[in-house]
Amino acid sequence: MAASLLLAGLVAACGGSTASDDPLAGYWVGGAKADPILVHIVKDGDRYSARANPDTPLGDATKDGDSLVIDTHAVNMTFTPGAGDTLSLTLSGEAFKKEVVQTLQRVDEVQYADAAVEFGVAAIRRGLMMWARGGGKKLPPANEVNANGLLGRMIVPWPPNMFSGQPMQPSDNKGDYTYTVTADGKQFTLVGHLSDGSTTAESTP
Repeated sequence: MAASLLLAGLVAACGGSTASDDPLAGYWVGGAKADPILVHIVKDGDRYSARANPDTPLGDATKDGDSLVIDTHAVNMTFTPGAGDTLSLTLSGEAFKKEVVQTLQRVDEVQYADAAVEFGVAAIRRGLMMWARGGGKKLPPANEVNANGLLGRMIVPWPPNMFSGQPMQPSDNKGDYTYTVTADGKQFTLVGHLSDGSTTAESTP
């Protein structure tokens, strides 16, 4: 599934405020490298909207004092501005035995898109490991590791390339990935391509 908004002009296209004039609006990244949290908050007049990980729409956002609250019944998300250009994310609700608090750091659009590459690579890796643990005698061939391939049926939604506005795909372009598998189908290497030409990699443990 393609990212619904292109990286370029993302805030302008929404008519929303930028990071400099609202403590909630902007791009935020936190969590562990293997399980990152990406949130994009936009303010349009008095209304807020949010997308996460990296481009999935969240529920209606309501201002509560200095905080922004999104209640999806099973999960309640409360975003509260913190010191040093940080955002505190409190997760609660039926899906949690106790509150979970994460600290998100403000980033710019390019940093967010690069974090989306790492998020996408981690998601594809989890799909590959599910494939292997689900009884697959061999890892999938390269032509099945994409949004339209067999692995794409296991990873929904397929992670987007925030630079192109399209699903991540096999290529060495920024925002995309390169997947290789050994001839015996037992080992793989998955490389994500970042904006500065560097890479992020995952492989069979």
